Amino acid sequence: MAPSARGWQMIEIVTVLVAMCFISVVLRVVARLQRRVGFGVDDYLSVISMVLMIAMLIELGLWCSIGGNGAHVKDLDADTLMNYYKIFLANQFTYFLLCPAIKVSIICFYRRVFTTPRFQTFTFGLNCLIGAWGTGIFLACAGQCRPLRAYWDHSIEGQCFDANLFFIVNQAFNVLMDFVILVLPIPMIWNLHRAWQDKLALNGVFALGTFVCFASIYRIVVLFWISPSDPTYTVYQATLWTHVEPSVGLICSCLPIIRGLFPALKLKNRSNRSDRPYYINTDMSNSNFLSKSSPRSPDLEYVKMEAGMYNARIERTGGVMGRGRLLGDDLHPLNIKVQTDIAITPESDSNASEDVQVQRE
Repeated sequence: MAPSARGWQMIEIVTVLVAMCFISVVLRVVARLQRRVGFGVDDYLSVISMVLMIAMLIELGLWCSIGGNGAHVKDLDADTLMNYYKIFLANQFTYFLLCPAIKVSIICFYRRVFTTPRFQTFTFGLNCLIGAWGTGIFLACAGQCRPLRAYWDHSIEGQCFDANLFFIVNQAFNVLMDFVILVLPIPMIWNLHRAWQDKLALNGVFALGTFVCFASIYRIVVLFWISPSDPTYTVYQATLWTHVEPSVGLICSCLPIIRGLFPALKLKNRSNRSDRPYYINTDMSNSNFLSKSSPRSPDLEYVKMEAGMYNARIERTGGVMGRGRLLGDDLHPLNIKVQTDIAITPESDSNASEDVQVQRE
């Protein structure tokens, strides 16, 4: 049978979302290749999530065509209703794999950028929690009816738990994890030695995940709209938001990496110095300088975010560094002795003379 009007609406909306996800993942891969940054667990999980998104789109097409999704239950025959519940079950399995994959992918991206031991330990535990919960939900989905055939074939006797309550409990966990993932990078970003405008802009990139939190909460609401007397028609909103939530999550997970493809959007370092007159200390001083920022410096995290240089290898020809050395390998202290003598006459700035002697030891 042909999809109903509601069925076509769902297919069109979800197709657009999946296309946007596909473009985002492709751009993510291009950004990694262009920056010569090795692929990590977060990238592989994004590709797997994209495959699962396509699988959900195929399931939706079948669900609306041979499963009667979007039509009134009174207009469907027994075979169509059986197909409805079969595809519904398949859709649950795919969704229960997709959501943890996207969440773990985002956290793994955080782990690549923010490498402090405490953050690494916390995020590792969070990934273990999400993985354990996802595994438990997947197994619970497989055992929600005994025998499982009773889920789609109502002519046989079976014991099934409350599916709607099952969805709500899982979605409540998703909402909690979405908020945790949303606030995770905020303390790390505000510890960077950058201007507050830069920190605010970086937080804005991650704050796009706020819509994912909204979608997760709204999906709980629409689950209550499913009527047992006419599930095929009233499941419309739940079906739609089941696809919207992971789609937006996958797109948001790719945005920080895609941003590296557009240098014009990078934040420029702002100087904290003002234009007001200031005094210069002309005493002899000894200083230890580093040729580059220290690897412990919070600003290195900013470099990883802005330039995508994490795990990148520096390639130079004819320089001090050879091929294949890691970023920060050339850090070395330089003992520099600086003596500055400045004489300024009040008549004109042009009469100022400066004698600077620099001795490098």
